[in-house]
Amino acid sequence: MLHAVSGLNSSIPVLPGLIRPAAAPSTHPALAGKVTEIVLQGSDLGQMTMLLPLLAQLSKDDRWFAWIAPPASLPKNLLEAAGIDLKKVMLLQPDQNHSTYQLACQALKAGTCHAVISWPGILSNEELTGLEDAALNGQSHGIVIRDRRLT
Repeated sequence: MLHAVSGLNSSIPVLPGLIRPAAAPSTHPALAGKVTEIVLQGSDLGQMTMLLPLLAQLSKDDRWFAWIAPPASLPKNLLEAAGIDLKKVMLLQPDQNHSTYQLACQALKAGTCHAVISWPGILSNEELTGLEDAALNGQSHGIVIRDRRLT
């Protein structure tokens, strides 16, 4: 990460292109109502570690942060060491009556979660559109993490 070299505050990180990030708001209005897909090559825990700073930042919001069907390979001590506030994380697991997709739609639509991250496996275009509609209705941000081998 580049750092500012001005006399204002040299400790503030600067993004590529020398654009200084805005102060972190309590909500993410630019992301509300959107769905982001992250496609990983396999379920290797090493690939998840690069997402931990993002997850830590998302856990700092005032609203809940829902995780739906996360891989069992995410150890709690690793998440805490990365700065993830587990008290703000709502963990939901699919069952016979509720699929990962249905839980994600409900969590996004409810508006009580600023972000909903799900590991749905295979996701159709219609389901992706359904998640986008739910995110828009609840002013939440959806993150879908998929394994490339399942597409």
